[in-house]
Amino acid sequence: MKLITEKEVLENIKVKMMSIRGVAGVAELNEEQRETVACLEEESMKNILAGMGRGKNEGVKESLSRNIAMVFFMNIDFELPKDVDMMKLYSGGEMVGMALMDSNRIKEFKKDKNYVVISDFFVLKKGAKINSSAFANGEAYFVFNGIQIDQFSRIQELQEHVVSIPSPPVFDFLKEQFRDKIDLFDPQLGALIVGFNLS
Repeated sequence: MKLITEKEVLENIKVKMMSIRGVAGVAELNEEQRETVACLEEESMKNILAGMGRGKNEGVKESLSRNIAMVFFMNIDFELPKDVDMMKLYSGGEMVGMALMDSNRIKEFKKDKNYVVISDFFVLKKGAKINSSAFANGEAYFVFNGIQIDQFSRIQELQEHVVSIPSPPVFDFLKEQFRDKIDLFDPQLGALIVGFNLS
């Protein structure tokens, strides 16, 4: 009986990822690329959302902590779960805001007098102390969380997978790294990092 090599397993995983609706390209990150992503992410978290504040990208850290890390580029047909909160805002150790993708949850928060809905996707607790000095002294910060998604849970070779959103500088770096291997012509393409262990 022929033993399957890790390389063959990874190629098989890439094929399965590419069969997911909206996935436009998949590539494995080597050690050097992983280190660069970690450094760029840490640097970009000092000044995020067009200078609005500081952040911690726990999701990317978690993705990179797995044995294998891949980037996958996706178009507007790719569906993220609507019931997860990938971005949260903390102030004084308390969660005071979050980005929501579920329009029904947003409607519920619009009815709640304790919250304000900003930009139709971000919910903020009324009275939260959010200003430039709160961000500057570290009292307020955004946290980007990693998530698990059904499309990858169905790939049996993937164990303990974590999907995360990279910052714009990391997205630019990843596009530059893989532009010769993946067709990145679509201006609406996004990128996510998935880290996992092999079963």
